[in-house]
Amino acid sequence: MTASNMSQFVAEDPGRFLSQIKAAEDNDDLFEHLYVDHDERMDSVAGLRRRRRRASNVPDNVMLTASLVEENGVLRWYDSIPAQEQAPHRRRRARRAGGPPPLPDQTVVLTREFPRLQPNKAAAAIGAIDMRLNSAIGTSLRSHLRQLRGGPRTFTIDANDVHGPFTGRTLLLVHGTFSNAVNMVGEFAATPDGQAYLNAALNGPDKYDQVLVFEHATLAVSPVLNALELGRAFNGATGAVHVIAHSRGGLIVRWWLEAFGAALKAETSVVFAGSPLYGTSLAAPDKLQHALSLISNVGTYAERTLQLVEGANPFLWVASKLVEVVLTVTGTLAHTPLLDGLIALTPGLFGQSQISNNYELNLLRLGPCTTEPVYFVVQSNFATVNPGWQFWKNFRALRGADLAADQIFPGDNDLVVDTESMANLGAKDFPLKIRDVEDFGNDPEVWHCNYFRQKRTIDFIRHNLP
Repeated sequence: MTASNMSQFVAEDPGRFLSQIKAAEDNDDLFEHLYVDHDERMDSVAGLRRRRRRASNVPDNVMLTASLVEENGVLRWYDSIPAQEQAPHRRRRARRAGGPPPLPDQTVVLTREFPRLQPNKAAAAIGAIDMRLNSAIGTSLRSHLRQLRGGPRTFTIDANDVHGPFTGRTLLLVHGTFSNAVNMVGEFAATPDGQAYLNAALNGPDKYDQVLVFEHATLAVSPVLNALELGRAFNGATGAVHVIAHSRGGLIVRWWLEAFGAALKAETSVVFAGSPLYGTSLAAPDKLQHALSLISNVGTYAERTLQLVEGANPFLWVASKLVEVVLTVTGTLAHTPLLDGLIALTPGLFGQSQISNNYELNLLRLGPCTTEPVYFVVQSNFATVNPGWQFWKNFRALRGADLAADQIFPGDNDLVVDTESMANLGAKDFPLKIRDVEDFGNDPEVWHCNYFRQKRTIDFIRHNLP
């Protein structure tokens, strides 16, 4: 039996979260062979009883329940189904009467019932998410280096891998977490400036000898192992290698060039866009419950601002599958010491977790470096004034005294990565430096997923990767 989804609308516009529901339904089968065996008839009866009394998940339950709830415009994940102790009309009356602070207005957008994962299958579930996110990787989760072709407006990625050693001029695109090369190329292709850049790289008078994309698993595999594979692929490469790395892809490139680049004989230049060079608070274990909620909010935001749908917008469904893994391992979405172990079971997240004892990331920041690449950075602080997108305020500290329990980011961020991390290479006297930074500052439009739709970003890349 797969998971089941039930929408329970209380809001005035019940259609505005249909994409969240459809995305969850489309991915219900992802863990189908990883669930424990159970009696479907008993599950149905038990689920009905739980819904009636709104009981919480308990350790001996085979079936678990989680709900995605809208509270005053913010989506949040909860264990089971939250009790609504005040009816909406009573809450409104309390506000008008100046009474005690009311409970938040709630819309139960989606309730998911699903069996527990089998023992020792949490890692397999994380791998299944990776394979659904990126159809280019197989069951081994091995990465692939492939050729980009096409232009002037349509671009395709070859199905077969390419092998070095590469000579001449090479352009390499490295995607980030929850993404793949098709999505990253699609961001360039979404605007005339991005199209013109890729077309010039492929077909212009100063075209590259090869334009490549690096496909890699982003959750079940550490950035270090991704980098090791990338280092092998570029063994003996000569000439010039220009790299555009988005998000987590920047950490992969750093590990490759700084730790595994000894066999690289090419000059290298890199543009990092929104990369967690010093990690991201979004991947910290104590922020996980709120991070899952933020991911779902980002999914809705991406759909409405970038018109990302279906496979191009994994934020709509990834959080719900991660919720299943969290509840299986810990029994709760609340922070417990078990979350530290769960993050360790997700190497792709742990490798970019901004915590003091992330020894993997700390070692990278100490050096020494096997090559001397030239680094450039694109960064932003998302600071919208649109009242319809104020959800982001619930996940960051806006003032020094703001200690909201659900905050994720202690300061500036682009909705996914702390801005301070994007140009922070290492400890004092680290041997490499950032050559230049394109800083969008406090921008109401530029955020983690649309850097390559900005003319300023494309111009910055052209200028620094000539």
